Amino acid sequence: MLPGAVLGAAFSTDLSGADPDVQSFRSIDNASLALYAGQNALQNGRYEEALEQYTLATEADPSWLAPWYLKAYSLTKLNRYDEALVAVDRALAIDPDDRDSNDLKAGILEYLGRSGEAEKYRRTPAARQATPTGAVPATTPKGAPLSPAITVAGLGCLVVLAGTRGRSAVCGNARAGRP
Repeated sequence: MLPGAVLGAAFSTDLSGADPDVQSFRSIDNASLALYAGQNALQNGRYEEALEQYTLATEADPSWLAPWYLKAYSLTKLNRYDEALVAVDRALAIDPDDRDSNDLKAGILEYLGRSGEAEKYRRTPAARQATPTGAVPATTPKGAPLSPAITVAGLGCLVVLAGTRGRSAVCGNARAGRP
């Protein structure tokens, strides 16, 4: 059987076409794979390797919050706080209300001796909301922290859709912070 042929249907395995949807799919794939590799390295204490992978992920998809946040976190583990501040600012530019990014920025600022400025980031909009009096809907806010299960589900969708040309709404939602 030829590569990309399934039950007599032939799908192109060439992702280098000029179609913008194909190029976008390719960049998402590269970003997801780099993020997954970075998470593996980070969990095993290989912070330099994690940083390299998160850098690749941010280059492949600069609009994805998760790799920016994880890049900033990796930089803090390497005691590179000024660079971490730049990376977490990129995450906050994508979603200013992301609690993890706000908390990380507050921690970095405190380490740098800027406690007064750090307090501003500890009081994120989610922390300032009043306690609800009625039923709370079960929704996930945009920019929710990335879960390894979501990453694996997203990678699974990428594998299933490898031969398609369009985007899948189901798989597009598997990545945290993506519409």
